[in-house]
Amino acid sequence: MCQENGQKSEEKKYDIYFAERNALIDAEREGARLFDKAILTLAAGSFGLSLALIKQIVPDIKNGSTIWLILGWGGFCLSLLSTLISFLTSQAACRKQREILEQSYLKDGNEEPNRAGRITQLLNILSITFFVLGIVFSAVFILTNISG
Repeated sequence: MCQENGQKSEEKKYDIYFAERNALIDAEREGARLFDKAILTLAAGSFGLSLALIKQIVPDIKNGSTIWLILGWGGFCLSLLSTLISFLTSQAACRKQREILEQSYLKDGNEEPNRAGRITQLLNILSITFFVLGIVFSAVFILTNISG
């Protein structure tokens, strides 16, 4: 009887652990989805807005300052590109993680690292970095042209 209660206690503990783990996985997945959506929206919007309003914000472009605008646009484009590529690597990372889980379950013991997961993380860091650089370079362009 005592052993039976201990087993039920362990099962209940595992059920709580499993439910919490799944909730954390869902939260992580949702956070990643929102991050990707935000970067895509902000980078595309910033790029489009700068294209549409450049003549209104800066009517007289100073010589030598267009490099800042080009770098800003480049930052926004690279941010979009790295985010889009991360969608593909994320899918590959999920497939690889399923393989790793299956190998672990079958006690194969031949686990390889999930390189696609690391690449996805790197692409996410790059996408935010390129976005920030796009903002900085665009701001330098604007400030260079509106300051006396």
